[in-house]
Amino acid sequence: MFGADPYDIAAHFHQFTYLAGGLVTRRSFMQILWLLCVWVLWSERNNRLFQNKVNYMHYLLEKVKIHSYWWMKAANAIYILEVHSWFACPLACLGIG
Repeated sequence: MFGADPYDIAAHFHQFTYLAGGLVTRRSFMQILWLLCVWVLWSERNNRLFQNKVNYMHYLLEKVKIHSYWWMKAANAIYILEVHSWFACPLACLGIG
């Protein structure tokens, strides 16, 4: 298998979302995760460029985790799960992992 061209964002998105397998639910979650990662990186880039603030990688990862939980909660994909369960095993929480 070949990697996606780093300059072709559509190819990267396609590769990331389809590597997870054939389940539509899993692909949908991977699409959300990919979009969220891009958004967090873009926000970090703007913070560094315009506000001269730098966050460490573990902070960015936590930001992806918490925002994915909020997005899934807002979409009613998960109802009673606590954030700790989500952080530990999000695919299992969705019943696809």
